[in-house]
Amino acid sequence: MRISFTQSGGFAGLVRGCRIDTTTLPPDDRRTLESLVESSRISGEHEALSGMGRDLRQYEIVIEHGGGAMRLCCDEGSLPESARPLVADLMERSSPQAPHRQTVPREGVLGAPGRGDASARWGRFEGEVVARWSDGGREMTLVAPFAYVDPQDVRWDAPTGSVVDGASIPRAFWSLVGGPFTGLYRAASVVHDVACATRERGWQQVHRMFFDACRCGGVGRIQATGMYYAVYHFGPRWTFEMRATIVAGRPEMARVAVDETPPQPTDAQAAAVMAYVEAHDVAVDAVPALVIPGSGVGAPGGGERGEGTARRPGEDPADA
Repeated sequence: MRISFTQSGGFAGLVRGCRIDTTTLPPDDRRTLESLVESSRISGEHEALSGMGRDLRQYEIVIEHGGGAMRLCCDEGSLPESARPLVADLMERSSPQAPHRQTVPREGVLGAPGRGDASARWGRFEGEVVARWSDGGREMTLVAPFAYVDPQDVRWDAPTGSVVDGASIPRAFWSLVGGPFTGLYRAASVVHDVACATRERGWQQVHRMFFDACRCGGVGRIQATGMYYAVYHFGPRWTFEMRATIVAGRPEMARVAVDETPPQPTDAQAAAVMAYVEAHDVAVDAVPALVIPGSGVGAPGGGERGEGTARRPGEDPADA
């Protein structure tokens, strides 16, 4: 049995972890650890954060055994009681780790075998997400350049020195889809954070890029659609205006991004969104006009928009 454990977050923002092959342990130690694994009831892949705050410690446990793998990703608030003894044991075995590093597929992930290359379908990531936690543990600063090239061959750069904190993804959704620094969508959250901070392109294009980047990173269609709805209807928004400014003593007109971010959703509204998307076959192109009951989303001026379009098989290019 091989166990990989990482603890991150917390007020100090430190990263600790360990990698253990139980066959190398003394017999008694091996039996103790494998018993804790069995008692933890970890099975399959489970990822959920409590949404109680980014200052909570986050845990990721990957267990490889018998030709299969199990994974648990959670925080102090959502850690199952049955897994707490195992986490306590692994914490004692852990040591400080290098700055958080995530390697992502350079060519993305295919929606299904034999349906074209990933670059043409979902784009591609270039480089690795290599970041350093801030002293407060709330932000990460990129220490190497990273980029995403979308299916239209538009490049989205996240340069060295970029500061990311996941704030471009409404917080109420964190407990439903996982925090921005965990899981398959973390690379997408990095480029989305940077694009929402620089505001060089329109917010609609930025949020659609987030959907494509999620799919490139391996996020399933249903979850990616729910996350796209979250950022499109509740994420950062801005409009561009031309304003007079002074550059080197001379008057010039400059384009300025004016913030128009809508109110943040409640936990109940976020839950309504994800429940609806999971229960209905929502076409990704229907997301901008879709009003989900209980989500608090309505049309400009207070009128309601339609309930979106039902997707016919083969109609949606995001179907995979």
